[in-house]
Amino acid sequence: MDTYLARQPIFSRTKEIYAYELLFRGGMQNYFPEIDGSSATSRVLSNLFFNADIETITGGKRAFINFTYDLLLKKIPLMFPSEITTVEILEDVAVDEAMLECCREFLKRGYVLALDDFDDVPGMEPLLSLAHIIKIDFMKSSREEIEDFARRFIPEGKKLLAEKVETMEEFQEALAMGFSYFQGYFFSRPQVMRERDIGSLKMNLLQIMSEAGGSEFSISRLEKLISRDVGISYKLLRYLNSPYFRRANEVSSIRHAIVMLGENGIKRFLSV
Repeated sequence: MDTYLARQPIFSRTKEIYAYELLFRGGMQNYFPEIDGSSATSRVLSNLFFNADIETITGGKRAFINFTYDLLLKKIPLMFPSEITTVEILEDVAVDEAMLECCREFLKRGYVLALDDFDDVPGMEPLLSLAHIIKIDFMKSSREEIEDFARRFIPEGKKLLAEKVETMEEFQEALAMGFSYFQGYFFSRPQVMRERDIGSLKMNLLQIMSEAGGSEFSISRLEKLISRDVGISYKLLRYLNSPYFRRANEVSSIRHAIVMLGENGIKRFLSV
């Protein structure tokens, strides 16, 4: 079966590609289907690390990936290399101590944190203090608001990213205000990419997840169940043998893969 994702470049002040934001798509028509945010991100991550050649999609650049509250609390970002993964926190994520503690762990592990579609609402201060990059929507925010954000955040060492930049005039304004990064139709529309997905039987996946979440974690039982499913086996081995992990030796067996990931790691893998 075919799966789809879109990539939209993010540019530096010199119009060089700094990163790509990766977005879920339902087909080559470049539309976002009716699907919840966690499922959309899971599809993107599955395409990026389990099905596709990562180098082809990102060209060695950073990947901005949207994470929901649920995925942050499951610490899904820790599955992926911090060298290329920017954790983009959606604007509707509830800011509470559990989520903030996860973000602090991401920072300790070397991840870049970006706030998506920033809006100045009460309660955001603790998250703002952790973020490296703040994305400002040029279509939604007034020029007065954007100038105020620049005056407040740039002296604090935050990098501002102008999103939905539609014209040369908006790009020039953002440059003058000190923005570091730029994204929008003025530069490039999202490019849809198609990948082949080796599907898994739903019943197999449910059995595997039930076993992984049981009171006694059994490597042997889990190995037996995963080995029966070609799709999950393929994705697990492809993920662990990704060039970004720089392993000296290839992971060639399901048992070796389970041991390497450990109980928490295999649970995160299955949740994606």
